[in-house]
Amino acid sequence: MIPTRIAYLFTLAITASIFPVQTAFCDDVIQLQFVSFPKLRDAKPVELVIGQGKTMPVELPTNSISKVYKVPRSNKWILGKNIVNTEGKKTFDVYGQSSAISSTKQLIIVIRKGQSNDDGLELITIDNNTDNFGGGKYFLMNATSVDIAGSIGTGKFALRPNSHFILAPKPTKTKDDRHYCYAKIYFRRNEEVQPFFTSTWRFNERARSMVFFYHDPRTSRLRLHTIRDYVQ
Repeated sequence: MIPTRIAYLFTLAITASIFPVQTAFCDDVIQLQFVSFPKLRDAKPVELVIGQGKTMPVELPTNSISKVYKVPRSNKWILGKNIVNTEGKKTFDVYGQSSAISSTKQLIIVIRKGQSNDDGLELITIDNNTDNFGGGKYFLMNATSVDIAGSIGTGKFALRPNSHFILAPKPTKTKDDRHYCYAKIYFRRNEEVQPFFTSTWRFNERARSMVFFYHDPRTSRLRLHTIRDYVQ
C-alpha cells in the first residue's frame, strides 16, 4: 500500500543556424561547469558560444561534474557546433540554450533529448555556489512524463514532469560514525501510484548529490541516475 504521506506529496505537486545576435556578453568573467544525462559511453565535446562569432569546446560528462570553465558573463548560454552547410558557408548549429543567472558560479544541467547531442539538448542553469547547492544537499531533476515523489532521509519531495528541487535532508541512520539516508521513491501514471526505487545511501556533509529521473531513450523505461560531487 502506498503511504498516505506520499499520496499527499503528489497532491502538493499538482497545486537557429547562426550565432544569435541578441546574446549579450561583458568583460566580467564567471565560472561555468557542466553535467549531462542520460549517460553516454562517449560523451563528445560541444561548443559554447562565448562572444559574437566565438566559441570554445566544453566537455559534458555524465558521471561527474566538468572542470571549471572561466568565460565572459552572458545573458544566455548556447551550446552547439560549427558546421559548413550545403552552400559551403560556415554556420553554427544550435543544440540547446538557456538563460543565464546572476551568480558568479553557474552549473548547467544538460538533458539529451535523444541518443546523441545533435538530437537536441535542454539546458537548466542553477546557482553553483555552495550556499545554494553544497555538501549534504540533493539536486533532484524529473525529466520524465510522470509525477515522482518520495523521501530521502528526513526530507520529502514531489516533482511534476520537467521540474527540479534542491533537498537538504538529515540522515536517518548512524552506524560506526557513518551516516545514512534511506531513500524511497514512487511514480504516478494515470492516477496510479507505484513504487519505483528504494535504497540506503551514504550521507556525507562534504558531498552533494544529483539524482536524475528520465526515460531511457532506447526503451522509454523509467530510469534513475545519480552523481556525487565532493565540495572543498
